[in-house]
Amino acid sequence: MSRDATASQRRVLDWPRSWLPATLDPAQILVFSFAAVIAIGTLLLMLPAASTSGASLRFVDAFFTIVSATCVTGLAVVDTGSAFTTFGQMVILGCIQIGGLGFMTFTTVFLVALGKRLTIADRVLIQESFHHSPTGKLSTLIIYIFSATALTELVGTLLLAKWWLEQGIYAEFGDAFYSAAFHAISAFCNAGFGLFPGNLIRFQRDAFTQLVISALIIVGGLGFLTGLDLKEYLQQRLFIRFWPKAARQRVERMRPRPRLSLHTKFAVVTTVALLVIGTVSFYILERNGVFASMSAAHAWLNAWFCSVTPRTAGFNTIDYGQMSGPALLCTIVLMFIGGSPGSAAGGVKTTTFGLLIIYALFRWRGHESPHAFNRSIPQATLDKATAVIVLAVGVIVVAVSALLAAEGRAGSAAQSQARFLPLLFEGFSSFGTVGLSMGITPKLTDAGKLILCGLMFVGRIGPATVAMAVGTRKVQAKYRYAEENVMVG
Repeated sequence: MSRDATASQRRVLDWPRSWLPATLDPAQILVFSFAAVIAIGTLLLMLPAASTSGASLRFVDAFFTIVSATCVTGLAVVDTGSAFTTFGQMVILGCIQIGGLGFMTFTTVFLVALGKRLTIADRVLIQESFHHSPTGKLSTLIIYIFSATALTELVGTLLLAKWWLEQGIYAEFGDAFYSAAFHAISAFCNAGFGLFPGNLIRFQRDAFTQLVISALIIVGGLGFLTGLDLKEYLQQRLFIRFWPKAARQRVERMRPRPRLSLHTKFAVVTTVALLVIGTVSFYILERNGVFASMSAAHAWLNAWFCSVTPRTAGFNTIDYGQMSGPALLCTIVLMFIGGSPGSAAGGVKTTTFGLLIIYALFRWRGHESPHAFNRSIPQATLDKATAVIVLAVGVIVVAVSALLAAEGRAGSAAQSQARFLPLLFEGFSSFGTVGLSMGITPKLTDAGKLILCGLMFVGRIGPATVAMAVGTRKVQAKYRYAEENVMVG
């Protein structure tokens, strides 16, 4: 490459770098980038070409839809399949894909493309967004994320398209492929947007569709680094057995003995436990409720799907407005926990929940050093998990209180109590970026919709990241006060 060409490329990169603030840290870039995508998506969705009616969508409704898509939530104030043209649906799908891949990935690519040099602290912060060891090449991680996402979504699309053609849901392959791609991307990104009226209720007795969608949701919610860790572990532990002996010994000398990281073990064990407990709980609680008209096999199938989707996916095969109180409480707990770090999922994360359980058990038994899977857990990690839980509960309480005030209408105490549960459910669904609803989303006032938008935004980016982005830099204290105990419990 000639010197002139190199100088020309540098001038191209210097132009955007000139308006990028030098003092902007990765967390702030994440927040501002997220906001920029939401702004652009809202403007595109307000174009007459995006609406089937030919008229511009109201700003609040367009803004709510794009925030829900970018935050991979799935809450909708208008029907996605009938209210939007193909152009409008593609705008929504693009925002889902961007939000699902994770803005830390896009931010890293953005910084590298601009030629901005990352400090060691920045690299650690970016890779800690995946809650994994800050080692390895960042470029390799990005390539893995993009390739794994594309491959998984393509497989899901082909499976759904073939099945829906065979079942006669679509007559043309093009229509089946488009719809399958939309639902596969939405499922893998844990978004919950669908093109069918009533979401996926028409597939209550379709085991293949439910299992494919739930598999995409679980894979998307496990986390990219968890998947990479599992792949390398299985590759070395299982596939290497079929290699020639000389090649196997050579690989064993080059690589250390394969083992799963503590993070992966926490993510997988907690995910499996929540899926099993959730499935059994929903079957028991709703066997004589929303599953009453189903056979035992279909009841177990839908109980499984009800256990998968609250982990921030948002698809539904039953009407949550008809679900019993105990089952709704179970759904709220699962929505609050969410998926695993570094994934398309929201919530406080499975590893955070698992760490808090371990911490509480060990403290209750009087152990000073909590451990799991023959590994001690750093106190700093436990403190971070505790802070995330406390901050998340605080955000939800404040937001739901504001939502109750915004949606408060004159009426009796019984009417007020009847509104409380759906609004509380909506608040947890928004923060966990789940998208499940008891059917009140389109009925909310503009103020209520905007409150949920803020809750989705904070829930997707994370309370800690938002606080870090808008907060001031740490100031080293010049002195410390004397310690004194406070009675707890």
